[in-house]
Amino acid sequence: MSIYGAFDISGSGLQAQRVRMDAISANLANQETPGYRMVQVNFASGNASGTDPLGVHVASIDRLDDFVPELVPLGSPKDLAGDGVADGMAQMPAFDYTVAMANGIEALRAYEANIQALETTRSMIDSAIRVLA
Repeated sequence: MSIYGAFDISGSGLQAQRVRMDAISANLANQETPGYRMVQVNFASGNASGTDPLGVHVASIDRLDDFVPELVPLGSPKDLAGDGVADGMAQMPAFDYTVAMANGIEALRAYEANIQALETTRSMIDSAIRVLA
């Protein structure tokens, strides 16, 4: 691996964590939306084409079928949400705010760590150029 490969590894990590943060944000924004299917991002090592074992990529983005029934007034717009039946029950996402916030903080910290790795690599290259010059 060349020293520039470290940029590719950190860049892939940045991209993967950005996608994860987008999914967490979508879940937070739609926690009260009846029938919303939460999003989960799954990672895999290496690049998507499988030619390089280093780095990370988004392997899949899955929709979860976790719902919690919620009582709503009959005839309200929420009543038909999710199941299409006017029965006074709406399918709400099984959302755990604490877990979502912890996942968001973890994704943010991983993003920051990749930025730090990029800056460290750049600093090492700058130092090597100064030594050679």
